Amino acid sequence: MPVNAEMTGHVGYVNSLAVTQDGETVVSASWDTTIRLWDLSRHTELDLFDGHTMSVNDVALSPFGELLASASWDHSIRLWRYREGIEVAQLIGHKDAVYGLDFSPDGRSLVSASWDYTLKLWDLKTHETTHTLHGHKANVMAAQYSPKGRTILSASYDHTIRKWDASNGKMLHVFRGHTNSVNDVAHIPNTDTAMSVSTDHTVRLWGLDNGLELARLTDHTSFVTSLDVSADGKYALSGDGRGQVILWDVPSTSAIRTFNAHDGAVWAVAFSPDMKSALTGGADNLIRQWRLDTGKQVLP
Repeated sequence: MPVNAEMTGHVGYVNSLAVTQDGETVVSASWDTTIRLWDLSRHTELDLFDGHTMSVNDVALSPFGELLASASWDHSIRLWRYREGIEVAQLIGHKDAVYGLDFSPDGRSLVSASWDYTLKLWDLKTHETTHTLHGHKANVMAAQYSPKGRTILSASYDHTIRKWDASNGKMLHVFRGHTNSVNDVAHIPNTDTAMSVSTDHTVRLWGLDNGLELARLTDHTSFVTSLDVSADGKYALSGDGRGQVILWDVPSTSAIRTFNAHDGAVWAVAFSPDMKSALTGGADNLIRQWRLDTGKQVLP
C-alpha cells in the first residue's frame, strides 16, 4: 500500500471523527491532545490544533458555518474556526472530563456530556451555560440532539439512556436494558427510534415514545465503543474493542458487512456524506477509509 493509505500523524488513540458536509475534510480528535484536519481525497494532514492540555475525546461540526467544537479530559470545551485554525472560545463549567458533544440543528446551542455525571446546554452566542441536566448516576459518555432539536438523548456508565427536553433540560424518560456502560447513542433519522452501543457487547434499537427495546444485535464479540447512523437512517456503523466495525441495515436490523479495521479497539466511526465510504479511527493511532460496497480499504 502507498505510505498514505492510512491517515497517519496522531501519536495516541483516535477518539473521534467528523466529516465536513462537502466531504472534503476529516476532523480527528486524539489522546495525544491534538485535533487534526485531513484532506480526504489525498489522506494528507492539512492542519493541527494544539490547545487542549489532555486527551481530546470528541469533536463536532456545526451544521452552519465553519465552527468546530472539541471536548477534553482537561474539563474544557473549545470552539474553533477550523478553516482558519483559530480558537474562538473556551466553555468552562464541567468539573470532570468532557466526553461527548453535539450541536443543535439550528447551530445556536451545544450539548456536552461529562464524567461529572451531568450534561450542559450552552448558548453559542454568549458562551454561557443555559441549563445543567442532572439525573445520571455515573459518567455520561455521549449526547445527541434529535433531528428537529426538541429533545436530547444521553448515554452513560450507569447502563441507561436518558431523554431530555432540549428547551428546559427536564428529563423525560429513562431507557433501561443494557447491562454495562452505554458508550454511544444516536437517533435514527425519519423514525421514532434510536440506536445505542454498550460494553455489554450489544447494539440495541429503542422506541423513543415508549422507551421499549425493539431489537438487540449481538454480532459483536467485544465491548462496543462507537456508533454512527447515516443521514437517511438506513444504515449504521458500530466499532468494537477487537478492531472490528459492522455495517448494519437498520430497517432489517441485520449485519451487511464486517470490517477488520484496526489493530486494537476502534474508538471512532463515521460515514462519508456521499454514503460511499466509512472512516474509522483506532487504538493503533490510525485513521482508515473503507468502501461500503466492497469492504476494501480506500486508497488515495
